[in-house]
Amino acid sequence: MNKLTASVSESITRDLALRIIRGELAVGMPIAGENELAQQYEASRTSVRNALQVLGAKGMLLIQAKRRSIVTPREQWSFLDADVLSWLEDVGIESELVEQLMLTRLIFEPDVAAMAALNANGNDLAAIENALHAMQSGQQKGSAAQFEQGDLAFHTAVLKACHNPFLSSVGSALSAAMLLSFKHTLEEDLTLTQDAVQQHRDLFEAIRLKQVDQARQCMRHILLSAAHKHIWREIPEKYQHFF
Repeated sequence: MNKLTASVSESITRDLALRIIRGELAVGMPIAGENELAQQYEASRTSVRNALQVLGAKGMLLIQAKRRSIVTPREQWSFLDADVLSWLEDVGIESELVEQLMLTRLIFEPDVAAMAALNANGNDLAAIENALHAMQSGQQKGSAAQFEQGDLAFHTAVLKACHNPFLSSVGSALSAAMLLSFKHTLEEDLTLTQDAVQQHRDLFEAIRLKQVDQARQCMRHILLSAAHKHIWREIPEKYQHFF
């Protein structure tokens, strides 16, 4: 695929995805065929076919041989896919989805921190500490982008410190979702993130000292603090037995 074809295909992919997310293309209904879409977008059938295949791979369309593609229910979409998350955010990601993302992190990350406390080596600790410094620098400079990058690098480094290939694969899939979570829980005034930086520093120390239970509690505290400020005043009763 040449660059022009790729660019056209990406544009068609995004437009179709946004139409699906908005509900303009209804779940369960067949969408226009390749020839009709090619006319609509003034593009080649190759570009249209590529776009449909991408959306099929992301679970947003059911591709059927010699039949029109069908829009799939949301539960079949690849919500950990960076493109899908980006398109959802472009349309306006709903609060319920942000809540479900935070719940996923609360289920997953505290035990990741505990595992990191067991297995972290010197290189892991250096990576976690460097990410912590990036967060602190972003906070001091008032740079939300640097703070977010440091935050993602911190949590990614903690995950890598587990030295578990299965957890690493899950974490790679979660990275885009985690970044979206940071954006929805980051204070607009970065001077208010001092507590968050200290909480991450406490987690780093727990991992460094191999304090397994303390590391688990520190990570839970980080996540719950963000959730209480931006998502829940109190954890919904139906979720409380998890925590």
